Amino acid sequence: MGKVLVTRVNMRSRMMRFAYEVRTSDSVKLVLEGTIFWQIKNLSLTVAATADPEGDVWHHARSSLIQAVSKVTLQTFMSGVNGTVMEAFGTQAADSFYAVRGVELQSMEVTKFDCADPETAVILQAIIQESTNKINKLTVQASENEVAAAALAAEIQLAKQKTELIETEAENLRIQSMKQGEADGLQLAGDANAFIAGLDQTIPDVATRIDLYTLRHQLRSRNTDTHNLASGTAHLFVAPDDLSLKLNVGSGQAGDGTAEL
Repeated sequence: MGKVLVTRVNMRSRMMRFAYEVRTSDSVKLVLEGTIFWQIKNLSLTVAATADPEGDVWHHARSSLIQAVSKVTLQTFMSGVNGTVMEAFGTQAADSFYAVRGVELQSMEVTKFDCADPETAVILQAIIQESTNKINKLTVQASENEVAAAALAAEIQLAKQKTELIETEAENLRIQSMKQGEADGLQLAGDANAFIAGLDQTIPDVATRIDLYTLRHQLRSRNTDTHNLASGTAHLFVAPDDLSLKLNVGSGQAGDGTAEL
């Protein structure tokens, strides 16, 4: 058989599909399917080291993946397929297998896995379905929790705003009352000053003028109270003190008494 003359070599990245049979640490046989991307980096080394670089890549990747899967149980593998694959990829990157052949392993990915045993496959499907249901339930619960948290945050914010409104209204009412009180006080002070100052010629004694103003103020208040009571349906009872009633009983006459208003 004659020799084949090679004039061109494809130096671009290449994709290779694989289907490896592996076994987990708990003796579950799996079939892994996926892809490998590799590339010739040094053609001289490749030609000198191997006549089948693609076959070398295929077999070395298979050996690394078998070793990585054999260290974990089925449950661990299912919960972290990518982690197991990355461990196998890292193991290959650390050795010199590809370097001496002038090739580079760029990536390795498992796209599908099944149980080699049909009975185990049924159990695996049940486990996958249960895991999927669990993830869906957790997702729904997380969504409900987020909605509840958002509603609670909105209620808290609304309560804070109501509190701020009440505090603002109370502060405004306090300021209005204070201003009204100041105005009433100024008016009362002006009235008192006008009354007391107006009697300075008639009643020179300041204390007497103040007493008169106090009496005037008390009588005005009583008149207001009496008017308010008389305007309603309440019964008005006036005590003797309110009428300034005085009773004088004569001591020299038996049985006689006089009453003086």
